[in-house]
Amino acid sequence: AKGDLPTEHWFRLGRPIVEIGFQGALMSWSGSMFEYLMPPLVMKEPQGSILNQTSKLIIKRQIQYGRQKNVPWGISEAAYNARDRELTYQYTNFGVPGLGLKRGLGQNTVIAPYATILAAQFNPREAVLNLARLREIGALGRHGYYDAVDFTPQRVPEGTDHVVVQNYMAHHSGMSIAAVADAIFEGRMRDRFHSDPVIESAELLLQERAPRDIPTATVRTEADERSKDETEVDSPDTRIVLNPLQSLRST
Repeated sequence: AKGDLPTEHWFRLGRPIVEIGFQGALMSWSGSMFEYLMPPLVMKEPQGSILNQTSKLIIKRQIQYGRQKNVPWGISEAAYNARDRELTYQYTNFGVPGLGLKRGLGQNTVIAPYATILAAQFNPREAVLNLARLREIGALGRHGYYDAVDFTPQRVPEGTDHVVVQNYMAHHSGMSIAAVADAIFEGRMRDRFHSDPVIESAELLLQERAPRDIPTATVRTEADERSKDETEVDSPDTRIVLNPLQSLRST
């Protein structure tokens, strides 16, 4: 937007595409709601663009994944039910397997209410229904929705299937406020951001159309990830030297 680099660099970026239904969505690092839905808090994604299509499709996939797990939907980076010596909740990125390049995404089930609020920008009806479900399991606190609900069996006490992580993150609350404002006032925060001439001059970059042909991509399943992890633990990488006179540094 500032002109530090030519616009050609934008279109040279490598962006793997994953198939969702019969359409394609951009993959992220961890498949989290935050990675996809924080930019549209202030940036306009035109209808028919790859960015707009991706945002809608990943919400659809997040909802599907929640139903598969029989839990509320909405996975993103958040705190989880583990504490350090100072009793501070630990924090990391979580996501939906298949949407992210990071391995091991299926090993945790941590639902972040703010992820649902981010999705209200595109699907307010489903978001309201999911927030009601989160409220029923105790995710709503005095100052709003808590940061997360941990459904990971290894971190849940016997006799229950979840633990509410009772803390708040200021940046998650801020994103939630902006998302609600955009949903109610039809993108007012985006209009304000694009009123800056510098941002307005780069709007063309946001209008990249979604691809018609989806390239074949190999997406790891949860079973594949577990199998791969076990293989790597049991069989560490080895190097076979066929020519002992050849330098090991050569390529």
